[in-house]
Amino acid sequence: MSDCTSTLLHDINFDCVNSPIGGIEQNILIIKKKDITGATYSTTNPLVVTALQLATGASVCRLQGIKQANGKAWELVKKENAPDKYKHTFSGVIFNPGAANKQSAATLAQGDKYVIVVEQMWKGTGSADAFEILGLASGLEMSTMTNSSKENDNMIMFEMASVDGFEEPTPPRNLLLTTGYSATKEYFDTKLDTEESAG
Repeated sequence: MSDCTSTLLHDINFDCVNSPIGGIEQNILIIKKKDITGATYSTTNPLVVTALQLATGASVCRLQGIKQANGKAWELVKKENAPDKYKHTFSGVIFNPGAANKQSAATLAQGDKYVIVVEQMWKGTGSADAFEILGLASGLEMSTMTNSSKENDNMIMFEMASVDGFEEPTPPRNLLLTTGYSATKEYFDTKLDTEESAG
């Protein structure tokens, strides 16, 4: 049997210039997992995705946020007789509970698996760590959705997460095109344009 443990390749340093910052940028992307047909990975770090391949007519939804209404998280899940995994979680807010947005919310809750792309407030050196992808391997499913006229200003609150027993093999992967942050930002802002994603 192969030993899948890895050698630590780098020192773990504190970067005084890029100290940690909480939160994510306001807008995020939600992609049906089945619409992602492939991914290209960095040859130097498998946690960095340099392009996503999307199916023709892929369903990519932009969820607009304000302030820090939306958020992401991940945690290690210990396994007794299997490799440890990672649970990815996204918590989101639909601000306007109108019929069109309720229809979108109901669609998200129909059982499909989704991949979430976020832009962190903390972006790292040269903004190389700005974008993260949640659920790329196994996908996230809707886990909770609530609306109350007496709470949260009548907004629709929801959470998507890795399903227990089907967690991710790694922490969230980074998204960084080989041409750098500006190109990756445009790729994100154009909802991962299919021409770019074929590269």
